[in-house]
Amino acid sequence: MRKLILSIITIAVIGISSCSKDSANLANNAGSNGQGGSLARFTIVGNYLYTVDNQNLAVFDISNASAPVFKQKVQIGFNIEAIFPMDNNLFIASNTAMYIYDISNPEQPTQQSYVEHLTGCDPIVANDSVAFLTVHGGNNCGSNINELFIYDITNITSPQLISSMPMTNPFGLGLKDSILYVCDNGAGLKVINVKDPYNPAQISLISGDNNVDVIPTGSVLMSMLTDGIAYYDITNPAAPSKMSEIKN
Repeated sequence: MRKLILSIITIAVIGISSCSKDSANLANNAGSNGQGGSLARFTIVGNYLYTVDNQNLAVFDISNASAPVFKQKVQIGFNIEAIFPMDNNLFIASNTAMYIYDISNPEQPTQQSYVEHLTGCDPIVANDSVAFLTVHGGNNCGSNINELFIYDITNITSPQLISSMPMTNPFGLGLKDSILYVCDNGAGLKVINVKDPYNPAQISLISGDNNVDVIPTGSVLMSMLTDGIAYYDITNPAAPSKMSEIKN
């Protein structure tokens, strides 16, 4: 149990969990970019912490990590679920839309674009040209839609849906180079080649665990499970190999 708790804390610090209130964690991360999961509700970019609640984006200056300073709160919409940073942009997902905010001026996030999608819960990740978003239904998510959507974001002010893939019940996802990992609840961890985002191709399916979210970091893929944590070797991103797991 102690190992499980320590591993959960490790993942929480790099962003897979909801917003932390521990100033010590902020001190460790101030001045760097946070690396979080696609379900994260906070992220760190430079000396700023960005958090989302159900409707708002909040900005904190953490240049003095022992005394964070609240800067402002920006109303975005409703049912906000996740935040993901890429370059000078924040990708924010609600259960009906994807929002992109420019943070070139870090204290004044400015909406760049807004794209509606089918109603459902929707984790999100992106690189400098493509955004990947899963929509799943059930529970409080408002629909029975289960799908992966891929957007061309080369024009950040006008994202274009370029392809989609049906899923079983997708949750978190992570991107390593041209390989996308999707936690498809009820099916397994899907490994998808997205080098050509217009024609995504599933390479393999890793079954046996109920994966909730993933974080690719270096040559390791860390995955939160419904009953613990798993670690995969992704030295070859297209061929994840489980190294270890810690379960309840």
